[in-house]
Amino acid sequence: MHPAWRPGPIPVLKSLPHASGDLPQNHLCALFRYIANYNMGNDAAAVMFKLGEYDELTAKDLADRLREMKIRVDIRPSIVADLKIRPVLQGRFSELKNEIEDERTLKKYEHYLEALRKTFAEKPAPEEFYKRYQTYAVPQWVKIAERIEALMTEIRRAEAATKETSSEVSPHEAAQGPPEKPSPDESAHEETSPEAAGTSDEVEDVDYDILIDNKAAAEFLEWVFSLNKLEIDEDPGDKLNDPIIAIPVMADDYSEHPMRRTNIHVNLEKAYDLYIDEWSAFTCEDPDKDFFDEFQNEAIEILAINAILRNLTDVPPSGKVDMESFVRMCGVYMEMESGIFNIDAYGVAEDLAKILEKNGVVKIKGDTIRWKKV
Repeated sequence: MHPAWRPGPIPVLKSLPHASGDLPQNHLCALFRYIANYNMGNDAAAVMFKLGEYDELTAKDLADRLREMKIRVDIRPSIVADLKIRPVLQGRFSELKNEIEDERTLKKYEHYLEALRKTFAEKPAPEEFYKRYQTYAVPQWVKIAERIEALMTEIRRAEAATKETSSEVSPHEAAQGPPEKPSPDESAHEETSPEAAGTSDEVEDVDYDILIDNKAAAEFLEWVFSLNKLEIDEDPGDKLNDPIIAIPVMADDYSEHPMRRTNIHVNLEKAYDLYIDEWSAFTCEDPDKDFFDEFQNEAIEILAINAILRNLTDVPPSGKVDMESFVRMCGVYMEMESGIFNIDAYGVAEDLAKILEKNGVVKIKGDTIRWKKV
């Protein structure tokens, strides 16, 4: 990547007259220039590239990986709202039977209701209630969840075995150097047991309709509990004989229907926004294959920052441009064998110019951007 540019000296006002009265005009001008440059520097420092929004563990893991690549990272916790707005038909189930036009949808929610009745009838412990309900409502999902858990157990066991083996290496064995590298067939046999391989293949073949069905069943359960004032550890009595339920519908299909409602659910969660310094992303080490495999989107975004700044640090023939011309430089289009890589940074041209100035590449004066000699 492009070598780091050395920032130029910050203009400072070395002295002020000690005489009373107004400051001389030349000193005032110098002071105002210093304040303006100082504020511009702060603005440039405040603008950082938002890489994404993550849970706490992912944010910390990603930040550590980026720091290893010499990228300056800032993690900022925030509270985010997950907003869901769903048009539904709401009423007694006996009433909705005559109103829902899609027979398949009606049978699906009738199945969810029967699953809930069976769950309450068995009186499971509160911590087991939801899983028992899933067993009846979406049995296919329970099997998938069990396969995923089996796969994760296999992975954790393999990682523990690897750590244990590495810790048992004697000083004599270490002095002899690494063992002979196994053949690809042997390596594959050692790393993945047939059971784990089969589980992995099964997980990859998950039918996404099952995932959607599981989400719908969970949403139904939440609404039934709320609308009928149910409690997990209490007998529902006759509340489930003909409960009030809500079934999602297409808004346009039931726009004037008297049972049409709009359910709004807002879930507040803590998230961690991860910001990176653009210049350190420009001068950093290239993302390696492991990083690409685990954080593909982030790796591409880092490469995009690098490409656009590399383009802007190339000194134009005249050594200077006006802002309009600079904006036109804030785009990269590359045709590759695998496809097209297109970067549109026209909307942040002014911020990019400030980043270049902060790092000693250019000098901005009015509408003119002049590249410094390196």
